[in-house]
Amino acid sequence: MAEDADTIVDVHYQGLFTPTPLIYFDGVKASVPQKVVKKMNFGDFIPFLEKLTNGRCRDVYYCPHEVRLSEGLHAIQNDCNFNEFLEDMNEKKRLDVYVDHHHEPLFDWIQEEEAELEDEDLVSIDDVDSILEDGLKAQHVEDDEVISLKRNFNDPFLNKLCPIQNDDLVEEDHNAIRPIYPRHDHTQEWNQMKPRLGMKYSTTAELKYSLSCYAVANGYDLWYEKNNKTRLLVRCCKGKHPTCPFRLYASWMKEEHTFQINTSVLRHFKLGSIVTYKWIGKQFVNDVLESPKLSLRKIKALVSKRYSINVSVGQCRNAKKLALSEVEGSLKEHYAKLWDYAAEIRRANPGSHVEVLLEPQPDNTVVFDRFYVSFKGVVDGWLDGCRKLIGVDGCFLKGVCRVELLSVVGRDANNNIYPLAWAVVNFENKRTWKWFLDNLMEDIGGGNSHGITILSDGHKGLFEAVKERLPDVEHG
Repeated sequence: MAEDADTIVDVHYQGLFTPTPLIYFDGVKASVPQKVVKKMNFGDFIPFLEKLTNGRCRDVYYCPHEVRLSEGLHAIQNDCNFNEFLEDMNEKKRLDVYVDHHHEPLFDWIQEEEAELEDEDLVSIDDVDSILEDGLKAQHVEDDEVISLKRNFNDPFLNKLCPIQNDDLVEEDHNAIRPIYPRHDHTQEWNQMKPRLGMKYSTTAELKYSLSCYAVANGYDLWYEKNNKTRLLVRCCKGKHPTCPFRLYASWMKEEHTFQINTSVLRHFKLGSIVTYKWIGKQFVNDVLESPKLSLRKIKALVSKRYSINVSVGQCRNAKKLALSEVEGSLKEHYAKLWDYAAEIRRANPGSHVEVLLEPQPDNTVVFDRFYVSFKGVVDGWLDGCRKLIGVDGCFLKGVCRVELLSVVGRDANNNIYPLAWAVVNFENKRTWKWFLDNLMEDIGGGNSHGITILSDGHKGLFEAVKERLPDVEHG
């Protein structure tokens, strides 16, 4: 077969393979004359590709230009494969070479696609943009979420290998600068979460949570057609007709350690509802923290009121368990950081008084007992500019851990509240109030508190502690 300038090999790189149907998404293309490739052996070809693509070419494949990837894909892994590639080059006018940068199991995907085609009796697909099994077209290059930038490609490395005329040079490259894709912001409001093409997630769980929020906020009935550690294929309205066009595929990116949305069709025309107990639990963490005895029927009513979704009592029961475990787990983490908090106060506020007391347990472990804080700058300000009148009181803190907050405040020259010290204790009684007053007198240098007047609600434990520790104060 006579060679001419139109007999070329298209090299596709910096893209992603995605399954069902198998396509090469968002790649860069460089067209190389076949006569350049025919002068090489396998040992020359891979370094040539690495030079051309400016990156490592771990997995290389080829396919006739007019054939679907799932039907004509061949690996180039050794001399034998490369010789077959050259033979096909002599028979076919145009070949496509694909570089897989992520070591995807392409032939496993092809087998799965063939099995699905047999099971669902689907029509054949002649092009990567042909009709999918649900009557849609694969949305990738045309998707309005993708920004493509072009540059010209005139590689002197190719010219050095094969001196040719200008019209034989490597053809124009399509997409040398890849788009910068956004990373999911997990701190945004749940009803503002929306999947976007190319968006990256830390884990598959983070992506699923975001999809649940998106579905609940918009009333979509999403379901997972494929769901494992490396791939996620999401559709809408299972078993309903006509089929909703929504389709989203995401996969694990080994090099970046992120879960990324590779292809998507974000249009809907069918509404439904989707929610799991895990999603409900995450939404009700604060509610359960404030009211651990929140009833299941109350949760069910709140879900219906806030999100316009009907859920079962069983879902609410599991959601409450999850929320309680989230709260208890976070509280353990927070209490474990008390020593770090105390150390930071002492570092940033020299002279401040911080005290953490623990209670030993029979199993040689310790649990939280009491915590006291007063800031040096605040105490000095009260001593220098405030009247010696203080108010002392205690209150319950809402939450799973039913502790109490003890506090003492003064009044400044403008009659505004001036906080002096506070403490967290398990119980409000004479022992804890006496301990609190001991620390307070140490900080304000009051000794037996001559000249100080205390105002309180007359709690029995506080009254007895003041009488014993500060017998000379005015207490009302």
